Amino acid sequence: MNLKHLKLTNGDEIVCEVLDSNEEMAESVIRNAMRIVAIDDFENNVRYYTFKPWMSFQDDIEELVSLNSVHIIGGTEPSNTVLKHYSKAITEVNKYNALRRSDVLKDEDLDHMLDELSEEEMQDFIDKKYSELENGYGVEKEFDDSGTTQNIIQFNPKGTRH
Repeated sequence: MNLKHLKLTNGDEIVCEVLDSNEEMAESVIRNAMRIVAIDDFENNVRYYTFKPWMSFQDDIEELVSLNSVHIIGGTEPSNTVLKHYSKAITEVNKYNALRRSDVLKDEDLDHMLDELSEEEMQDFIDKKYSELENGYGVEKEFDDSGTTQNIIQFNPKGTRH
């Protein structure tokens, strides 16, 4: 897997998997593109970082995206810290997308209930519904410190990994 941390001409910084690069056409094919967002808390003199999907309204971040290479002004290998947070962000986006595709989040009564949940209650709800979807079996993508993926297959009892 070829993960890159890229700085774009519009100021965006993204972490993504680069699948192919065609210099002749000045195009790179990427997927799992997540934008790094910095949030400043001037009152406490702290800067927070988070990941957001780079392409708005893209149904699945694993869909292939064409990136005009002319708009890349810099790139590097992501640090281990960035990889760890990127992996968690990808997992969370995939959980939400799995729930959305399953029709669990489409009930109007459910929408009303979700509006009243705190952020922590919402995360607990999403985790619970996602684990119901897994049915005890599933394959997750996790990144190790080298930036490569490992296929981890979960078997019953939950938490046992092979």
